[in-house]
Amino acid sequence: SGKGTVAGLLAKKLGWCLLDSGALYRLLAFAARNHGVDLTNEEALKLLAAHLDVQFETTAAGQGQRIILEGEDVTQAIRNEQIGSGASQVASLPAVR
Repeated sequence: SGKGTVAGLLAKKLGWCLLDSGALYRLLAFAARNHGVDLTNEEALKLLAAHLDVQFETTAAGQGQRIILEGEDVTQAIRNEQIGSGASQVASLPAVR
């Protein structure tokens, strides 16, 4: 619906860094899949989230952000439909929020 686009433009204009909260849930769903953690196991997801090695880097041109998980650029990998569905699942869990 364009919220992220507007937020990104505003952050750029104000010189702020923008944290894409949706990416956090996508990262957790992606990591859970890679580590064999069930998306309904709230305690395991909580533990995994607490120990994620993740970095958000501004691109050289300053036009975007790269998301690095465990040393790997996952910026595009977390943006598919399967990961999005998993993100919706984990985002609904109180321990994850």
